[in-house]
Amino acid sequence: MKKKPMVWVLRTTAVLFLLAVLGQAVLAGQFVTGDTGFLEMHAVNGTVVGAAAIVWVIASLVLRVPLRMGLVGVAALLATGAQIGLGHGRDLGLHIPLGVALLGAGITLTSLSFAYRESK
Repeated sequence: MKKKPMVWVLRTTAVLFLLAVLGQAVLAGQFVTGDTGFLEMHAVNGTVVGAAAIVWVIASLVLRVPLRMGLVGVAALLATGAQIGLGHGRDLGLHIPLGVALLGAGITLTSLSFAYRESK
């Protein structure tokens, strides 16, 4: 079975995850300046972050990526779930630092995804 298309799913969802996390910072920044309409966009984009994490983990399982790489994806997925819960609970003391950590996770997922090479 050729897995090449799945590699591109892995890479595309890593980039989507990273861009969506970056977008979260922009949307949150707009919200705290007083434009409350951005809060709903921030919540919707959080769902995009979560969906990207789920698809990335599924692709990593199909590809049977190295354990270390898969663990980063699972950690990102779990952290995203926690982040969504913290956001809905308005616990900004944890929500903001976890958002910064998710940015690091997005960079790591993207780097690992583009460095990944299928074994022959």
